[in-house]
Amino acid sequence: MGPASCGQEEAAISDSSQSKGPATVETLELLEAVSELVGRTGDYQEALEGTVRLLAHRLDCEVCSLYSYDPSSETLTLAATEGLPTRSIGRVILGKGEGLVGLVVEEGAPVSVEDALSHERFKFFPELGEEKYRAFLGSPVGEGQGTVGVLVLQARRRRRFGQNELSLLRSVANQLRPVMVGVQLAERLLKEEKEREVYRRGMARAIRRLEQHEARSRRRASSDGLTHHGAERMTGNPVSPGIGIGRVVVVEAPADLDHVGVHRGQPEVEAERFEKALADSRKEVERARAHMRELVPEVGGAIYEALGMVLDDPSFGERVRSRIGHGMAAESALKGVVEEYVERFKAMDDAYLRERGSDVRDVGQRILRYLSGAEAVPADIGEDAILVADELTLSDLSMVDASKLRGIVGARGGATSHAAILAKSLEIPTVVGVPGVDRATAEGEPIIVDGNSGTVYLRPGEEVTAEYKRIESQFKAFQKGLEKLRDEPAETTDGHRVSLYANIGLLADLDFADAHGAEGIGLYRTELPFLSYRDFPSEDEQVRLYKRVVERMKGRPVTIRTLDLGADKYPSYLDGEKERNPFLGWRSIRISLSDENMFQEQLRAILKAAADCPLRILFPMISGVEELRRTREIYSECVFDLSSEGVVVRDDIELGAMIEVPSAVLRAPQIMREVDFVSIGTNDLIQYTLAVDRDNRRVAPMYEPLHPAVLHSIRTVVEAAHDAGRRVGMCGEMAADPRCTLFLLGIGLDELSMGPLHIPVVKQLIRSVSAGEARTIAEQMLRYDTVEEVKGYSFARLRELGLVEVAESLA
Repeated sequence: MGPASCGQEEAAISDSSQSKGPATVETLELLEAVSELVGRTGDYQEALEGTVRLLAHRLDCEVCSLYSYDPSSETLTLAATEGLPTRSIGRVILGKGEGLVGLVVEEGAPVSVEDALSHERFKFFPELGEEKYRAFLGSPVGEGQGTVGVLVLQARRRRRFGQNELSLLRSVANQLRPVMVGVQLAERLLKEEKEREVYRRGMARAIRRLEQHEARSRRRASSDGLTHHGAERMTGNPVSPGIGIGRVVVVEAPADLDHVGVHRGQPEVEAERFEKALADSRKEVERARAHMRELVPEVGGAIYEALGMVLDDPSFGERVRSRIGHGMAAESALKGVVEEYVERFKAMDDAYLRERGSDVRDVGQRILRYLSGAEAVPADIGEDAILVADELTLSDLSMVDASKLRGIVGARGGATSHAAILAKSLEIPTVVGVPGVDRATAEGEPIIVDGNSGTVYLRPGEEVTAEYKRIESQFKAFQKGLEKLRDEPAETTDGHRVSLYANIGLLADLDFADAHGAEGIGLYRTELPFLSYRDFPSEDEQVRLYKRVVERMKGRPVTIRTLDLGADKYPSYLDGEKERNPFLGWRSIRISLSDENMFQEQLRAILKAAADCPLRILFPMISGVEELRRTREIYSECVFDLSSEGVVVRDDIELGAMIEVPSAVLRAPQIMREVDFVSIGTNDLIQYTLAVDRDNRRVAPMYEPLHPAVLHSIRTVVEAAHDAGRRVGMCGEMAADPRCTLFLLGIGLDELSMGPLHIPVVKQLIRSVSAGEARTIAEQMLRYDTVEEVKGYSFARLRELGLVEVAESLA
């Protein structure tokens, strides 16, 4: 274990060197507090976590950790920590001969090191980030009675731990021995019981699923009256704008392990079938991984890494072969092994390991598909293809040539799914949330996807098709006419300039940002790689990713938003427990501030990538000054640490806050004193101001950007920013809505950031009016009391200015 620079030798402290005198008052108080903590809870893990938290606080150390020692395997496992990433608990494992923690076990006595990084036994774990902590003090748990663990203190600055601190640590370590013994005994008993329960539940579940499958088959036989004749219009949620006219390519639902029964077969035949399906699955995963690396290089490998690991796991294949050897059919053997694995992973406490169960199931479904001869997505979709699926996955998209796709329709799915984000990035017209669409159409039938309105036409008649072809032709001609504006500034007729930036989430978006004339990146969403990786991306991985964005922009401004996780976007390694109101819960900056090590890693990576480019850092969902001040403190610590390491950190990096909750609007003047700029995130601001969930079909029509309360909130923020001499921008979808452009221009926004496709239209509107006209329009819109009045006035003015066609082109 260990931390950073120059050095003293360790001290392995023997019993003879320790004071055995009367306990101090401080020691007695601490032991009493630990006893009370242990006695108050029957939860061993809670007791351990409370103890390390208490000890770190009492001894003024940044880190206190407890490692469990297993003498049979001679391994140490991180069991509890205060200060190190909690996601590492149960996952950081080292041998008895590794690191300073291992040295404590070898010596059977406390070890004190003033500067751990210089010590020969220092061992670096990237996921722990211990290089920031220099001083180390470790004491065995159960000294002289058989070591069952190691209790460790670490401090950021070099320091020599005193005799009193050593005595305290040693006393607490000895007091924890009964708790640690209880933990280890409980784990052994639980493991044995789970192994027995897996078999019992597996048998019961197999019988239950067979019964359910038979019942579903009977219902399907009696109710399957779907017809594929006659035109039909369906509606859903628009995800990616544009119009797609083509023919249906049905993405069949994947083979379902739940429907596999218990069958027998000839071992030689079944073994050969299994080996071929396994080999085909490996080829598919490799092909998908290569394709995704082209489309989405930042996540392409990570998504398929876990699947490849399962396919290459010798024990997985051997277990299936063993069942086949006992006479089971390949499908039945595969199902049994997958369920066995899934149940094992489900029973594990660690969130990361629980997530591995879904990887195994995904692999099982792929192999089953090849065993059954089914094909989820045709290898060659042909021209003018529109994919129709129950729910399209990123894996499905990875199997097709995106250049041949004219549209995507899903019965289920949301705007924030990986597949939806990629479709939008590739500018493929997409509509999701169209119930039953996959069952209401058939392969090869004509279909129209209107990604602007969220409308899907199945088997459209000649008149509808002709009209949409006319609209599509006009849309393309209109877009081509705007190409001449690519290198022109977004400047009003009287010379007022506004900066137009692009929102991006993938490296592929940078091509479209260039093509549509973005002046820089106003919002780089950093979430997608984090959501796709099976583990938190390392600092070096993040540096490489951010550098690619910075280098591609060639000196143009880049605004990187720190992680906006939570609500509907939890990566597998974050313990995102189910919340009643996730959009009001543990998300965005709240997650970053509760896991400071993760936050620091991202900030350090951004700072390292910022060497050659004007760069800004944007913090999401700021609700008040307290969050900003703590955020700036952490940022300053990162700057100090990097400078100490010899990394040159630019001194012109700007820090900004996203204004997207009502409390931030109300405290805007105070927030402006803490930042260099602000950006208004209207997606959440509208949702929180109007108490409307835009993904709820019942209330979605009430989600209205031109609501007077929203307009007045925006004016409040703009005025506060300009009073404080700060630039103010907008990066929510309202910035891309041409119907709102003149208001935003007139109210005084300095910059607008949007999806690249919308930049030419917004630029055309800005270049068509004077700043004075826009101010007059904005002031009048603020006088109205209802949405209808605002919209009526706005439309009338656009008509007077001859801009209705422009404003409605992407609306």
